[in-house]
Amino acid sequence: MRFPPSGKDYSLYEGIRYQEHWEDPAEIRQDALERYIISDMLPASGRRIIDLGAGYGRLAPVYLERFDQAVLYDGSMSLLRDARDDLGTRALLVAGDLSRLPFKAASFDCVLTIRVLQHVRDLPGAFGEMRRVVEGNGSVVFSYHNKRNARRVIRYFDTRKSGNPFSLESAEIGPTLISHHPRRVDALMREAGFTTPEYKGTVVVGPLANITDRLGHQAPAGARWASLMGRLRLAPWLIGRSFAEGSADAREVDSTDDLFECPNCHADLRSLDQAYECPGCHRRYPIDDGIVDFRL
Repeated sequence: MRFPPSGKDYSLYEGIRYQEHWEDPAEIRQDALERYIISDMLPASGRRIIDLGAGYGRLAPVYLERFDQAVLYDGSMSLLRDARDDLGTRALLVAGDLSRLPFKAASFDCVLTIRVLQHVRDLPGAFGEMRRVVEGNGSVVFSYHNKRNARRVIRYFDTRKSGNPFSLESAEIGPTLISHHPRRVDALMREAGFTTPEYKGTVVVGPLANITDRLGHQAPAGARWASLMGRLRLAPWLIGRSFAEGSADAREVDSTDDLFECPNCHADLRSLDQAYECPGCHRRYPIDDGIVDFRL
């Protein structure tokens, strides 16, 4: 998949047919494994979940029936329109920036963000916003590209040209891919007010996957060693789960309007016909065909 050049992070997936990426035969097994692991890590039921970087709603079938309300949040209007066409009114669709979430504190009991952090340079800011909007003891399930994965470690010792996978700082290893070190992620999560993550690793080995398919196993290829690869932190992609420390009670919400605040100045918003307006900074946030647009 090729992305158009853009100076704005939220435009990265604008106009991209991201569904086609996951319909590729090479990605179908990875998709099945991620859904399987995420389903296991998410709570069995809950009040409200937000899917940060939800895109076209790839993972919505995993959580829609578990929560009273689901919010799909993304920077791409085109992907959210695809989600709207598929889900209708089953979820609340909101456009905005990961670093400035337009939600009041403790609005959610679960945060899900999958295949998003590989585009994020400011991890402390992202984790801080997640902690702000999740209630005490709420959970966050997230994934990122592992800088210290087995393949990069082997290449480093073999050629010394692939970059040091053991250094803690994040590394940009492609035009749209930032790789993060697990020890740094763990430390930043604790600083933000979360517990140390527990991980599962997603690794699909083609020949072994072919055997799994022929044997008709119910669990997807890679599921059997996901826990081990997570504990060893050697998988190229890690899916983690942490819990918010503290005792902030869940926010009581009488209507959807009660969820929102201005992402620019954090003031309460006025609900208008097809828009929200901030009395503090006078910004106006339109509702475009059912999608609330909080992009700054």
